[in-house]
Amino acid sequence: MLQPNKVNAIYSLRDAAEQKALAEMKLRDAPSERHRDELLDAQIKLEAKTQDAIEACHECGGQHPPDKPHLVR
Repeated sequence: MLQPNKVNAIYSLRDAAEQKALAEMKLRDAPSERHRDELLDAQIKLEAKTQDAIEACHECGGQHPPDKPHLVR
């Protein structure tokens, strides 16, 4: 799902980073295949949210190719 604006993208990125940190602590405290899988899922989500935050335009908040105009609200 595309983030509606830069601010939401950044908050989603922060939440994903928190979930990854929690998954790392779980794996450290109780190593298991399930916790390892949770950490891998959290890492993938963090990477996706990072990309969303990078792609969200700082001027219009939307996501569009660099050669396209900003979204008008």
